[in-house]
Formats: sequence, C-alpha cells, structure tokens
Amino acid sequence: MEHASDNQVLNHDVKRVDRWIRYVATRTWVRTGVYVVAVLEATISPLLPELVVAAILSYRKDISWKLLSIISACGSATGVAILYLLGKYLYRAHEAFFEHVLGGALGVYTQKLLSGNTFVSMFLAAFTPLPDRIFAFLSGVFALSLPITILAFFLGRLIRVSIVAYFSYQFGDEARKYILRHSRLALVCVLGLVILYVLLKHFGIL
Repeated sequence: MEHASDNQVLNHDVKRVDRWIRYVATRTWVRTGVYVVAVLEATISPLLPELVVAAILSYRKDISWKLLSIISACGSATGVAILYLLGKYLYRAHEAFFEHVLGGALGVYTQKLLSGNTFVSMFLAAFTPLPDRIFAFLSGVFALSLPITILAFFLGRLIRVSIVAYFSYQFGDEARKYILRHSRLALVCVLGLVILYVLLKHFGIL
C-alpha cells in the first residue's frame, strides 16, 4: 500500500510538471522560458532543463532541438557564473570563516584537485548528476579560472541536453514519457559510473 501511494504521488508530480511544460511550449516566449529554467536549475531549482527541453520538443516540432540545447546551456553557464561570483564575494567578505571550514586536509585536497583539473572537474559536474552547484560555488571560493569554469559547464550541459533533446525530437511523445519516468534512474546510473571511475583512478587501476 505504501509503495502504491508513493507511485501515485510521483505520477501526480510528473503530470503536474508535464502540464506546466505543455503550457510553456505553447507560448511565444518558450525560448526565454528554457533559458530561465536553466539559470534557475543551476542556482536554486531542482527542475532539470533537459527534461523541460525534451518535453517541449515533444509538443513543438517547429523549434530546433539544437537551438533549444544551446539556449539551455547558455542559461546553465549564466547560473554557474552567478554562483562563481557569489562564492568569490563571500570568500572575500568572510575569509576567516572559509579558512576555518576549508583549511583542513579535505579542503586543501579539494582545492588542489579542482585547481589541477578545473576543466575536467567542471565538465563532469555539468554533464553528470554530481552536485554542480557546489562545484560552481567552490570554483569562486578557490578563485579558479572563470572563463574555463564557464566554458566547461557550457560544453558539459550542451552535450547532456543535446542527447536528451535529440531523442525527444526524433521519438516525440514516447520519448517524453520515458524520460519523465526514468530520469532519476538514468542519472543515478551515470553517477554510479562516475564514482566507479574516480575510485579506479584513485587506486591506480586506470
């Protein structure tokens, strides 16, 4: 009974999101909507932009999936720039606090890891389910290269959104329903592969 109740709640949430996306898809400001969703997702919102793009494309065949993917990636890059600047500002304003929190071995290791692999780290954060907001914020705290951070996030999100957008454009409504139902499972699988790669790399197996 409890499992069935959980499924009903999930289905209700999916339908509610789907109704909202269908409304956005029929508006003239749909491109602006995609951009805003991507900016918000990169900063405060849990709604994945690729799901929004995929659902819109299932309703609108007159919009280029490539264009929506680029717009979405630009929105994500904008959100990341905001978090970067916020992290940099807060670090300067409260340097003693950040030195206390990040001054330990873990903080030093994290800074060294991100500084030495800025592009790869930010690309993976954008492309996979890794906590990208934390990466973006820390990139500002550690004063990493802003252009590299933005470029890496843009490319990572562009590829991620483009893959989903392409299949949604090609297969329409069926792809939309499948993506909405199985997005969490897909993201968990990708995250599992990333964690496996990091562990294998750490122990020198790869």
